[in-house]
Amino acid sequence: MGRGKYTEQEALDALPEPTNQCPVVRALGPRGQNLHEVVVARSLVTPEISQRLGGSNGSGSDKAWFTTLVQMPPKFRNVVWVKRGSYVLADLSEQFTEKIGGEVAMVLMASQVKHLKQTGQWPSEYETMWDDVIGADSGGNPNRQYIGEDDEDESDED
Repeated sequence: MGRGKYTEQEALDALPEPTNQCPVVRALGPRGQNLHEVVVARSLVTPEISQRLGGSNGSGSDKAWFTTLVQMPPKFRNVVWVKRGSYVLADLSEQFTEKIGGEVAMVLMASQVKHLKQTGQWPSEYETMWDDVIGADSGGNPNRQYIGEDDEDESDED
């Protein structure tokens, strides 16, 4: 078995345990060059990490969350992918540059998320704050033009 097979097997079979240094974060999307923007709940990390990363990108400390960039380590590249809205374990213990706040430790698959929820290690912050982060009215297909009720009334009058 090559390195890729071992890495793939590790990514699929491992049962993760989040910590304050390596919390569960939610991916907002890829930013290129193996970088991913993630949202982190302040209550899941130590105050030092929250201040170091939360203050570096202009997020106010009054919010319950902050965003940062994490990089995909070489062993996971072309083996596992991070989709927008998926969950990853991010190692935030050391900051690589001013903008890159950590490294992806593991991409969480559905079975691993289910395991975390069953063992009580799943952070409840993500259930309530996600609408806050992306906006409650951002649902739907962005490629379709939305016709509001006011627009329909105006066209009926003509």
